[in-house]
Amino acid sequence: MQFATIALALGSLAGPACAQKTDVIVLDNGDHITGEVKKLASGQLQVKTDHIGTIYLDWTHIVSLTTTQRLHVELADGRQLFGPAPEPASTPGAIRLLTGEPGQTPIAVEVPITDIVQMQRIRVGEVWFDRLEGNVSLGYSYTSASSLQTADFSGAVGTRNSKREWKLSLDSETTRQSGGTSTQRDSLVLSFDAFLPDHWYRESSLQFARNEELGLDLRSQISQTGGKYFVQRQGMEWRAGAGLAASDEIGSDGLHRRSIWAQLTTDLFIFRWDHPKTNVSANLTILPSLNEGGRVRGEASLNLKHELLNDFFVQITFNDSYDNRPAENARFNDWNVVTSLGYSF
Repeated sequence: MQFATIALALGSLAGPACAQKTDVIVLDNGDHITGEVKKLASGQLQVKTDHIGTIYLDWTHIVSLTTTQRLHVELADGRQLFGPAPEPASTPGAIRLLTGEPGQTPIAVEVPITDIVQMQRIRVGEVWFDRLEGNVSLGYSYTSASSLQTADFSGAVGTRNSKREWKLSLDSETTRQSGGTSTQRDSLVLSFDAFLPDHWYRESSLQFARNEELGLDLRSQISQTGGKYFVQRQGMEWRAGAGLAASDEIGSDGLHRRSIWAQLTTDLFIFRWDHPKTNVSANLTILPSLNEGGRVRGEASLNLKHELLNDFFVQITFNDSYDNRPAENARFNDWNVVTSLGYSF
């Protein structure tokens, strides 16, 4: 009797962790997928299944979704809805949400799937590391005529939901040449994004950078920007913002510089989740100095990622750094193009 009581207690504790995957997704080709909806982000629906693991579905190919999980849904017009979707909508291509707070009489709202840009399940007690996503990539090139070697490493980890995102990224490039000097270019960035109503956002970031081509031994920078998503739809996001940044720099010439910057930034993200997956991201940041008259810095990047096999990808990245007042005898501009192989998780 005591053993049976213990077994029942353990079973009740294990129930939530081993919950049945009963969410149903219907695709435009008629396929039905049963699993556990995790989230929708960047036009891609993440679903955990019993037999084939976690899969990612192109949101544009989904015509129906039902789930008893409570969802946080963000629409293209900036509205946010909360509730489960336990029954199919009356028309294909829509989701029937039962909106309202728990304990209140729910109100049924049918939302066209094409109007949904973000979706996150609302769960309590989920282990934090289950929500992490990231990627790592490595690149190497060698030129025999000049004995020039270049090695690159890039990695990022973070998590995102309908309200916020944090991300830690590291990029490092080492260039060596026989009989010459080696140069180093590194960047470590920790960023926090808060997604506000009506497509507004707020971003805080902390960055540590080194670029020996620009005569920079170390730059520590903290920044705060705010802006708006001007395009946020299936297949593309574009945003722009402005803010302030403060930096502390140590140059290769030994000079110590403290600067306050106006920060103007824009980001573009284009993605296609049909196999093979392909996405393009671009960033441009311009920083005029507020306390060093006439000084301007700029950062630009363009990244093309193309899936080769499941979660393995080839990546081509262009980076450009500019400073019209670098350290003495240093270059004004430094750019590179990197081809690398990587893995997403």
